[in-house]
Amino acid sequence: MLTKSLSAILMGFTIGVTFSLWLQRNSQINTTEMITSTPIILPSSSKHEQLKSNLSTNFNINYDNIAQFYEGYYKFYELNREWQKKSFLGVHFLQNPNDAITIAEILHDQDIDLVIETGTYRGGAALFFASIMYQYRYNASSKTIRPFKIVTMDINAEAKTYINRYPLLASYITFIPHGSMTEIAKSIVNRTFIEMKPKNVFISLDGDHYSKSVYDELVYFQNYLSKIGNYILVQDTRLSSKWHTMYCAEAKLGGPCNGPQEGVNWFLKNEGQGRFVSDPGKEYLFSTHHNGWLKKIAL
Repeated sequence: MLTKSLSAILMGFTIGVTFSLWLQRNSQINTTEMITSTPIILPSSSKHEQLKSNLSTNFNINYDNIAQFYEGYYKFYELNREWQKKSFLGVHFLQNPNDAITIAEILHDQDIDLVIETGTYRGGAALFFASIMYQYRYNASSKTIRPFKIVTMDINAEAKTYINRYPLLASYITFIPHGSMTEIAKSIVNRTFIEMKPKNVFISLDGDHYSKSVYDELVYFQNYLSKIGNYILVQDTRLSSKWHTMYCAEAKLGGPCNGPQEGVNWFLKNEGQGRFVSDPGKEYLFSTHHNGWLKKIAL
């Protein structure tokens, strides 16, 4: 009885394998025939241009709907604390991915050699800046690197621990465990600027997001942008949204909220008027820093 059962099992297994191999071969043949017997006909250049023309003529865009979508998207992004779920090199990196790529573009395209950052948190952004800058400042042929530096500051000193995990990148980062408007922070930034004599500077303001703090940082740090075309990025301007109770419980600097956007608006109406403009071209559909990409247009 046992011998018969084993024979039946072996026979069934053999039949199954044979059928599977036949099915696989037949499927490959049919697929090959389908590919080779159905050529893809590409449109001529004239037809391609006609298709593009028809698309641009008939495809209507409702920008109000797009704006509503992104407002809802940001509300979800903020209230569900999605911004806390990302990391860079294992360190919390509180940057929207779209904005991170835009920053990387600016660093590379303008050959930035000095970044000034307020609001280090754990140092994820500083490490990101350093890793990008190292790549385009390094000359593989001569094995030399053109000098660059990130000066970053925060009242919380924990960033030092995270930054020091990466000694190579850390050697290009100066961390200041003090607030951005303290005299010690100002003196270190100023000393670095004088010693380096940077050609292109990028400034990221990501510290205290209340309007007066943002405005004060803009007034002070604008002096380190000596070249037309460089940027100051005021981060998280979308926090100035009416539904955000933390920043819209009261109105300051022209209101209606007391967040970073009010600080930006007040700066552009006063000290920055005629010298800085908000560059929407850096938002690429969506940015958490809406109207916060400030480009220097005059000395």
